[in-house]
Amino acid sequence: MAENQVSFPALQHFEPVSLQQLDRVKLMNRVDQKFILHQHELNDLLAEILHSYNVLEIDGKRLFKYSSLYYDTDALNFYTDHHNGKPNRIKIRSREYLDTGTAFFEIKKKIKGFRTEKYRIKKSGDTLNDEQLEQELLIFHQLDHISLVPSILIDYSRITLSAKDLSERVTIDTELCFKKESGVESMDGLVIIEVKQDQVKRESPIIQALRKRRNRPFGISKYAMGMVLMNAVEKTNAFRHKISKIKQLISNNGANRSN
Repeated sequence: MAENQVSFPALQHFEPVSLQQLDRVKLMNRVDQKFILHQHELNDLLAEILHSYNVLEIDGKRLFKYSSLYYDTDALNFYTDHHNGKPNRIKIRSREYLDTGTAFFEIKKKIKGFRTEKYRIKKSGDTLNDEQLEQELLIFHQLDHISLVPSILIDYSRITLSAKDLSERVTIDTELCFKKESGVESMDGLVIIEVKQDQVKRESPIIQALRKRRNRPFGISKYAMGMVLMNAVEKTNAFRHKISKIKQLISNNGANRSN
């Protein structure tokens, strides 16, 4: 097993799934539920659900490094829409999978505050060709009139699980690091779990395991979190309580959870 399983020994007991097999459960149109927990709690959670899920494995690795560059307008309209709870909103980002060298340009749409639709094009590494494809995607979604600027870079490590019956996908993000020109902010100890389904299924093994731990859905995006932590926005009222909960979770090592 690769060295990145040392922190979560239960990870090595999952049955592996290949990237090709995982493509059968892309869930580009889906419902999402997010949860947070401390890294110290993760191995026990993984051990409890290991017979219900497979884990993505590529070249012996099961924990992968990601880097996402988010874009916004000069006025931070995307962030503001999220802060204000606008039901229909978007995120635009470039995402690089550092372990495989692949990269995508992505548009994520939140529909009525409930469903998520994701559209993306794979980057070739040819700057002119990639820019043309990105522009075509923006035009198709009637977003080409928006002037986009890089907003924040977010690095993290991810475990990806798929249900045995391919009905859901689970992403588990650790080692979050937010980067802007003003500096770097790390959230060591924080784990963000996102359960992605074609429709809400409360019998999901991981959701049941989390609820048993008094862990309720926790809706905040990595983008919004990073912008607040980096003091990059003025309007933060909607997220202050959640940021405080995250900091409390980290400082208490996940103990004394109350939501």
